[in-house]
Amino acid sequence: MRAFAIAALSLLAVTVSCAAGYGFGRHVVSAAASSPAPDPVDVGFAQAMRAHHDQAIVMTQILLGRGDTPLAGLARAIQSAQLLEIGQMKGWLQLWRQPLLPATPGMDWMLFGREPPDAALKRYLSDCRDAAGGMPGLATQEELERLRRLDGPVRDRLFLGLMIRHHEGGLPMARFAARNAGSDAVRALGAEIVAQQTQELATMALALQHLGGA
Repeated sequence: MRAFAIAALSLLAVTVSCAAGYGFGRHVVSAAASSPAPDPVDVGFAQAMRAHHDQAIVMTQILLGRGDTPLAGLARAIQSAQLLEIGQMKGWLQLWRQPLLPATPGMDWMLFGREPPDAALKRYLSDCRDAAGGMPGLATQEELERLRRLDGPVRDRLFLGLMIRHHEGGLPMARFAARNAGSDAVRALGAEIVAQQTQELATMALALQHLGGA
């Protein structure tokens, strides 16, 4: 119990530190509006990451709606950050007169980077093509239904496992945008997502260890 209490305190500390860094996002939509016309990476990233964030919001809502959990602080931090980012990306797409979702599934917009695709990017794009949702890391409907049915530590372990996989599946997109997007605002958001989700991954791995998960 003492070890788990320490883990819970570390989650709260991350929640506070994450919340302190999110003020930057309020200025990103106006920065994107004043930028030149978006390129394929700007549009593709905003569409794909917005859709990817949608599922993270669903998972946090399920967890927070299923009774007390020591992961509540972490879940709320993820939810707050990603709702803000969804608003930014929707705002960009509307300003750019682009659809909120891509016309076809897939990540071919990642072929329009500043340099030819390297081996790691080719593997990621292959994983995207093989994934049911067009991008790796997404939970299946069966996994989401299981999360809805479970309670207690078993539910918490499943949430952490799904969210870790979710973050790991989306980070390559954010890293790519941070390096290759045409808009300064999109590059800044990509870098912000990389920083915050890397921190969240470390916190979730520690929490999963204390909960007895793999």
